[in-house]
Amino acid sequence: MQEDLCERVLTLDHNIRFVGIINNKGEVISGGFQEGVEPLLSGSDEQEMYVQSLSNMVLHQNFSHKLGTVKYSITEHQNIVLMTFPLGDRILCLSTSSEANTFDIKNEILNLIGKSLKEESTN
Repeated sequence: MQEDLCERVLTLDHNIRFVGIINNKGEVISGGFQEGVEPLLSGSDEQEMYVQSLSNMVLHQNFSHKLGTVKYSITEHQNIVLMTFPLGDRILCLSTSSEANTFDIKNEILNLIGKSLKEESTN
């Protein structure tokens, strides 16, 4: 499911720069950059960003009992947009260019995650 989901997300929009599944240690276990896209952060900074994204998701999930289940988190920077989606004890992280239609991408990813979870439960 993991690699397939990352591949499906990367094909949604050419403005998606990176897609990865991050484990509970903040490590990228699946995914990668869109062909021809160079990382904006060095390896250690990139790793720190994933750990921070995971930490933020866990923090948001701490309030789920009152606010409801976390569906996603979006952080908009001047140059890129970071999107994070919970996947059990992992997260799906992606970055897009600032020109991307994040509303449409977000909805398509939620749809893909729903389909992937449904397929996984029937297998």
